[in-house]
Amino acid sequence: MMMMMMMKNPVALMTCSLLFLSLAVPTYQGSFGPDECCFKFISTRLPRNKVVSHKFTDERCSMDGVFFTMMNGAKLCADPSEPWVEFLVKARERRSNQPGRHL
Repeated sequence: MMMMMMMKNPVALMTCSLLFLSLAVPTYQGSFGPDECCFKFISTRLPRNKVVSHKFTDERCSMDGVFFTMMNGAKLCADPSEPWVEFLVKARERRSNQPGRHL
């Protein structure tokens, strides 16, 4: 009975078909969009000696950001246009480019 009603309305049939098809397609991590994006920035300056690493957000994110990983494992997002963030990123990059240092 339901199938007969759908056959009479091709738009409903097509919509249902596309819905079921989209559910059947496997999603691969990172295939449709970035894994991590910043939606809110930390407002306080982070202590340089507590930052373990940094990573810029993917260009597909709606906002540019920098993820800082702290010694305790926390990931905090900061605005890359803030002067203290620029300074911290440059300091980390200088430190990682020194010969004999491996992070």
